[in-house]
Amino acid sequence: MSTAPSLLIDLAGVARLAGVQRPVASMWRSRFASTSDPFPEPSGEMGGRPQFEAKQVADWLVRTGHGNNPEAREDAAAAAAPADFSFADSSAVAELESLITLHSQTDDLGELTHSQIEEAAAEVDPLDGMLQAEISAHVRRGAPWLEYSAHLIDAAYSPSAALALVTRRHAVSHRAAGSAGPLVADAIALVVDATLALVGDGDAVTLDAGDATLSSMLARKFGDDVSIVLPAGTHSRRVRRQLLVDGHWLADAEEHLTRSVVVARIPSDRGDDVAGMLRAVDEVSLSLRDPDAAVVIGPARALVDPLTPTDERARAEILRSGRIRGIARLSAGMVESATRESLALWVFGEPVGEVTPAQRLTAVADLTAIPLTPAARADLVSDMIAGMGSGRDLRAHQFRFATFVRTTSLQARSGSLVASATPKPVPATTDATHLPALLDIAADTVRDDIAPIEIATDAHDVPRATSVPELINARHLRRIQGTRLDPNLLGSEGLIVVTSSDLDNPATIGRTRVDQLTLATQHPNAQLTRPGDVIFRTSPTAAAWVDTDGSKVVAYPARVLRITVGDPGGLVPEVIAADITGATAGPGAWKRWMLRRVAPHTIAPLRQALADIAAAREDLEARAARLSDYSALIVAGATSGAVTMIDSNHAADAASTQ
Repeated sequence: MSTAPSLLIDLAGVARLAGVQRPVASMWRSRFASTSDPFPEPSGEMGGRPQFEAKQVADWLVRTGHGNNPEAREDAAAAAAPADFSFADSSAVAELESLITLHSQTDDLGELTHSQIEEAAAEVDPLDGMLQAEISAHVRRGAPWLEYSAHLIDAAYSPSAALALVTRRHAVSHRAAGSAGPLVADAIALVVDATLALVGDGDAVTLDAGDATLSSMLARKFGDDVSIVLPAGTHSRRVRRQLLVDGHWLADAEEHLTRSVVVARIPSDRGDDVAGMLRAVDEVSLSLRDPDAAVVIGPARALVDPLTPTDERARAEILRSGRIRGIARLSAGMVESATRESLALWVFGEPVGEVTPAQRLTAVADLTAIPLTPAARADLVSDMIAGMGSGRDLRAHQFRFATFVRTTSLQARSGSLVASATPKPVPATTDATHLPALLDIAADTVRDDIAPIEIATDAHDVPRATSVPELINARHLRRIQGTRLDPNLLGSEGLIVVTSSDLDNPATIGRTRVDQLTLATQHPNAQLTRPGDVIFRTSPTAAAWVDTDGSKVVAYPARVLRITVGDPGGLVPEVIAADITGATAGPGAWKRWMLRRVAPHTIAPLRQALADIAAAREDLEARAARLSDYSALIVAGATSGAVTMIDSNHAADAASTQ
């Protein structure tokens, strides 16, 4: 029999127990110090923070009625911990989880002797796959947390909820877990949805995720219809404990079955680097048999973003398996301990029918700026699964996020794997075959403002839309950094300065200037713009403007895209600006932008047509501005009494009233 440990609680725990904000809990110490029933005194310190006896705090809360939890005594264990226990200690947490699990499988565990506890653990876990070693280690130390585990179950209302509570508190103490930290609910839901779409009758699901919450959610979705298989390993012990407590049966790895869907999460440990993560993915790929499939979720920096040459070769080796049917880059904030990092999803599988490696396709999608709502998840999974179908399935499916690329082209691609996943679509209301007719209609509506542009209805081939990095590598385009100008240098005379904020309203360009001599002295390497340069920014929103005149200074963080005059590659400045405006925003977003191109013989007439339209628009805007001024002056004259408005239809009557 073990004695009850002394449970300690810090002020953050007091706030959780009382159901109040932490500042309120901190205030109680001073506010009630001089009353007849003062707040309990600290019994010690840990990490520089005062620790209180949880029982004394709970009794005080119930006795005084402070806080918002009348059941504070029953809930104390959920907010406290024994003096010799730390949620930051992974070994201690494993022992506590094992005690909770054993409680769920054994009646009156607290009444057993130490040897009987070990016997119960051996009976529950004869192969030592989840708790036998941890229970033995705990018993050898005198089983100090046995009663605490029972109180924790009572406070959380069930062993499953107690395990979830321990997982949360352990995760909070491991904020440095980085990419290996807990997934948020939206990311878990996406993996679950993708797995559900891949699993068929009689299949097994191999959980190689090392994530107890994700594994439990998957097992709950499948129920008894699907066999769950777990590989051996330290991370799987926690998952096995959670699944046992939740009542899920695990199949032996040797049993399986005709087909398996592997679910993997990388990294499994916070110390894993990109090379280690890619090795883990490679192991998943090599473990798959022909009918098997897999879902892998992990950091985008390993799965889709540009890599060092060594890591790029390792990733290309995985791609050469020809089994990757879907790749998606997700938004940031999918990992609780790495809120600024983006994740990516890979789906492995064999295509339907006899498809040669050279003909295999992979669905590629970029959801960097798209929240994972239930509808977005459903559409993404639908796009990914369509990539595993036949050619007829692909033609019949209406894709929302994904585009399809040859799997072989991914193997040879340097840089981002999703660079081609964000093409600028033709407006949804237009079909390319209808464009000539629509152009005629649109031209007729503006005939009074501009002479219609001559067009021929002969169709022709155009270069495909291409990512900015690819265009730079092909030397069709250059990216030029803006100049980091000291704000004190700016004034109202000299060279025009274009700032990032100017791109919100290009009419303001020209108000900020810098002295040419000062610029040459302070920034001798600064480059002025040239006619046709596209000035752009990536945040807070993507925006761009075409400088038709040149000789301007671009202030960082704004930058310039400059088309190579001798080899433009079908690029048109005005089209580039249109493609950038409203595109994906954020640091490095320009690497994922797709730019539309035209046939070389179209560049000059298209630019002339766009210039004519811009001139006509400026003229109309100037006329509209003059009309607005006239309207304002008429109102001012009438309301001030300075003039009298004459009704031309009753001029005589009006004259007689003056």
